[in-house]
Amino acid sequence: MNQRLWNGLTAVLLTTALSTTSSCQAQQTNAVAEEPETSYSAVGSRDARPSLPSQTGQKSLPGGSVVPSPSTPNQTGQTTLPQTEIQPVEAVKVGEYQSTAATPTTAETIAKIETHEIGGRKAATLYVRNIPVLTFVEPATVTTGGHEARPEIKVGQVEQGSSNHPQGQTASGASQSPGDPVWRAMAVAARINQLSRDNVNANAITVRWNGAQNSTPAKPTAGNSRAMRDRYIIQADGRDIVEIDSQTRLPDTTRNLAQDALQATNRLRRLLGGAPPVREIAGVPAPSRPPQQVSLVTVLSRFRGWASWYGPGFHGNRSASGERYNQNALTAAHRSLPFGTRVRVTNLNTGASVIVRINDRGPFVRGRIIDLSAAAARILGMMGSGVAPVSLEVLGPSQTITIEDPS
Repeated sequence: MNQRLWNGLTAVLLTTALSTTSSCQAQQTNAVAEEPETSYSAVGSRDARPSLPSQTGQKSLPGGSVVPSPSTPNQTGQTTLPQTEIQPVEAVKVGEYQSTAATPTTAETIAKIETHEIGGRKAATLYVRNIPVLTFVEPATVTTGGHEARPEIKVGQVEQGSSNHPQGQTASGASQSPGDPVWRAMAVAARINQLSRDNVNANAITVRWNGAQNSTPAKPTAGNSRAMRDRYIIQADGRDIVEIDSQTRLPDTTRNLAQDALQATNRLRRLLGGAPPVREIAGVPAPSRPPQQVSLVTVLSRFRGWASWYGPGFHGNRSASGERYNQNALTAAHRSLPFGTRVRVTNLNTGASVIVRINDRGPFVRGRIIDLSAAAARILGMMGSGVAPVSLEVLGPSQTITIEDPS
């Protein structure tokens, strides 16, 4: 009986011990299993895991930073795994760009230059928005040491820009000389581009005369007329843009500097702002009248009497001077005046007058002092009456006098 009781007590004690041991192991296992999971953020990975601790007991984080994480025992005396402090990582989405500072755009360049030749001379044409506005031509010749020389210009196309070039040299290779057409064209193109950037008021683009006031010579001769010395300035808000002269003109020249200046001005007004055209050039002096030639005639003597006329019956016959009579010529017969004498005959009834040349003798009727041709009688209005009272003025040699315009 005692043996049975002892065996049962032993079985109970063994069962209790085994249960206690299992409970402790389960608590330890739960302590480990209940450790909170740590989340990470990584670019392009959803399964990122923390790095293993280093030899110094510190943990390496993504991106190379290290955070110390000492171990701490839990309530059961077991050592739990260290908690890792995660630094936030800035995520960048694929295709997402960070905006950079906006760079200022380059202002529009509206003027360009094209070089070419005109009659063997270097030339450059300035285009504004692809419309030809001005053509610059080099001087005919430049004499240096007895030799003719021209500025060196490379033929091609030059875009007006902001590139750097050696001092005294342009993009086209032409020297910065006032006589060089490319240099002059580039200088004007730069002014026009600047006006475009400044949004100039196109209505302020005007043209004025820039010639000499004493441009009319005392004695006009070929080659020294005022037109050859006239110059015109195109301006914007009072600032000079270009001077139109014999070496700077319209590409499709009108061969008149004033017209070239007007058309070039109106093209700039239209291309830089759509302004209406101008019709006149400011400051142009009133055109001077050409010198007048006056014939000076001296009256040698005067007579009064009656005049008659003769015609068809004598036409073609020899006159007293030896020439054949022509009734359609302004001639007359007189009894004593030398042949070739010029006489002004005035009809006293009508006031009409005519100058005739004496080439015959007559009339031989009492009271008549001159016998006129049919043409002269027709002018005096005496064809129907046959005779008329007249006054005669015997004229001396004529002299031609030139009178200058007093203005």
